[in-house]
Amino acid sequence: MRGRSRNILYLINIIVFIILEAAALWLISNNSVVQRSGIIRTISSVTNAFASTAGNVGRYFSLGKVNRRLAEENVTLRMENDRLRAAAAEMSMPDSLGPESPLFDYIPALVVSNSTDRLHNVIIINKGLRDGVREDMGVITDRGLVGYVQSAGEKYSKVSSLLDIDNMASATLSSTNTFGVLRWNGRTARQSVLHEIPVHTEFSDGDTVVSSGYSLIYPPGIPIGTVSGRVLSDGINYDVTVDLFEEFPRLRHVYIAVRKDIDTLKALIDEGTDAEGGKHP
Repeated sequence: MRGRSRNILYLINIIVFIILEAAALWLISNNSVVQRSGIIRTISSVTNAFASTAGNVGRYFSLGKVNRRLAEENVTLRMENDRLRAAAAEMSMPDSLGPESPLFDYIPALVVSNSTDRLHNVIIINKGLRDGVREDMGVITDRGLVGYVQSAGEKYSKVSSLLDIDNMASATLSSTNTFGVLRWNGRTARQSVLHEIPVHTEFSDGDTVVSSGYSLIYPPGIPIGTVSGRVLSDGINYDVTVDLFEEFPRLRHVYIAVRKDIDTLKALIDEGTDAEGGKHP
């Protein structure tokens, strides 16, 4: 009881102090224009500070929604770009050969975990089976190829990174339309190597390398990087060093490329060839 009475007395003292302070400020502001102006400025400054802090906190917690909306808009723009590319291709072909529709749909995802310092690097993304993700789907950004879905769980998926010495992809020198096999050499996260480029091919440092389109999982024409060197590998082919556009250590937003006719193509390939070791999408 004594403790409770002490707390009540303490609370009453605080309330009386606040009332007296408010009364003093009121008397001062009513009897002095200068002091009234100073009090108003102080109150305004404190109010603005609280409002600014509250606004910053609100904007911070709304960033997730903003990022999701931007990712959805990027998917729409990418699909529109695919439609325009298909329409342009159709205009240059006879009607009977024109493509019917874009080949890919896209699922936006966030990177949950990412490694870049191993020989077999892996990326974990926050989309899985319930979102329509399946094994062997390509993962991309606007700045390059990221890898392919190695395994898909209900909510998350494991991606074999392009920074995996066993991961290969088909890529093209855009200046000559010559394609080769893109394969990481395990040295740095900023470079990969384009193999099997014939020695008679004319190209220069700075030429752009893009996805070839000779793939079941990657859309064509995605910029991958630029040529920064070459080495004669077997007397008839170059190994071309490619500076990658994508900064893998900073990877955050990705897209899963969903090819619409993948089942049909896989069935045709399985009928015509025996299964081979290694992944070469």
